[in-house]
Amino acid sequence: MGTTSPGQPPAGYRPDKFVIAFGDPTGSYLPGFGYRVTKTENINTATGVDLFTVTGKVLITLWTGEVTDAFDGSNPADYKIRVKTANVDLCAATDLHGAIVGYMWSMSGDAGLTLLTGSTYAVSAKQTADTNGLGFANRIVGLAGGSCVLQSLRTAGNSGDAMIHTLWYLPLENGALIAPA
Repeated sequence: MGTTSPGQPPAGYRPDKFVIAFGDPTGSYLPGFGYRVTKTENINTATGVDLFTVTGKVLITLWTGEVTDAFDGSNPADYKIRVKTANVDLCAATDLHGAIVGYMWSMSGDAGLTLLTGSTYAVSAKQTADTNGLGFANRIVGLAGGSCVLQSLRTAGNSGDAMIHTLWYLPLENGALIAPA
């Protein structure tokens, strides 16, 4: 019987078939990160947008955002994400105005930090998100047997300003999930 070193995939391994082996034919499950859910947010909406609905209790392992249409104006200069139903912030207010297409952010596990995780990380950077050694979100949210809404809160941007949120999570109780709001 042959052996495979830890750095080598087993013979016949196909990444495109890996998630199916775990019972997820949609390909939205990744071991270590959990299930993936996405939502596009139009930043030109005043005050806030309901992003995701959490049913039950979950562990958010990773939450990223990527600008898909440049933020051309002076807003949003106060962007934050919160648990709407409890009015609890998941990050500090972040100045995202001027973010270019391809700009990415990654939420850390510290609610007191902004989404700009590097001290010199400019909104003109693209195609990379620096966790600045802070790791991933690793945030427990939800309500056992209940639900809550995760929302962005900010001043409105210009018409066309948009970004896509990608969130990975693990259910912590039977039936727990996150869905786009």
